[in-house]
Amino acid sequence: MNDKKKFGEFITQKRKEAGLTQKSFAEKIFVTESAVSKWERGISFPDISLIRDICETLGINEHELLTASEDLESRNTERLARKYVKMVERYKFTLIFLYGISLVASLICNLAISHTLSWFFIVLTSELVAFSLTLLPILLTKNRGIITLASFFSTTILLLLTCDIYTHGDWFFVASASTLFGMTLVFLPFVLERIGLPEFASNNKALICFIVDTILLFLLLFVCDLFINGGWFLTIAVPIAFFSLILPWSMMFIIRYTGMNGFLKTAASIAVMAIFIFFENGIINAILGEESFALGFQFDFSQWNNQYISENINMILFLWLILMSVIFAIAGIVKSLRGVKEIQEQ
Repeated sequence: MNDKKKFGEFITQKRKEAGLTQKSFAEKIFVTESAVSKWERGISFPDISLIRDICETLGINEHELLTASEDLESRNTERLARKYVKMVERYKFTLIFLYGISLVASLICNLAISHTLSWFFIVLTSELVAFSLTLLPILLTKNRGIITLASFFSTTILLLLTCDIYTHGDWFFVASASTLFGMTLVFLPFVLERIGLPEFASNNKALICFIVDTILLFLLLFVCDLFINGGWFLTIAVPIAFFSLILPWSMMFIIRYTGMNGFLKTAASIAVMAIFIFFENGIINAILGEESFALGFQFDFSQWNNQYISENINMILFLWLILMSVIFAIAGIVKSLRGVKEIQEQ
């Protein structure tokens, strides 16, 4: 507020736009009419303690008052913010109303038709799942993501339990284990990013994710084996799972824990993939107890009938992966040599 004249003209303009006289304006901010007159004539500035009251009375923000000019961008931002808040409030109360109406209607219909409460609890738990995804994030102010995810998982498990009881089923543990494995696989990395971890754990989040996901995978296989009374968990599921996990675990260690450059990491990852594909069918057939099996591909490029077409394609894919691995390895070696040369020159 360096220009008293400009400030006075701005106050006068905004007072008139608000439909106030000098007297009524002075009464609203608890000063004398003479003080307002001095401001508008450019004789003096208001005390800093009056800034908030002046802004509220004239409908302007503090930046506009201090600069004696209209801040259209700030006004537009404030307008959009107020509009967003009102929209969120309408959205919130609309959802609460719809959830409430649907629950009351379901309660009445269930009692009228069945003379007891049965499928109403499925509706109730379903709306709890919807509530955790739609309304809960709006109501929370802190740790919104973590609490919403925990609520969504809990209500989903509750919904599965309710459906299992309603259908007199025995599949709850299989469904719960599948849900736990799937949600952990997708969301655990994001959870670890948002919670406080010790330094060692913070530096090894990828390893933690892989360990937890592996444990939950074996838990899911165990529960599925119990559900169908298969007896194949130790003899088939565990060996095949261990073999199948070699590829993702190897690639994770290559990418996360080797000090190679990006080209060499890519070459190593592609090479591991090629080796895995080469031995995959033979090892799985051996685990399954197939009488006739062989490691590698039984290919014959001179024949493309039903007996060889799949193996021929696999062999072409294997050779292509090996070629790509060699190309990236060469690029990685060249990059490493250039880096060593630059260091030596320095």
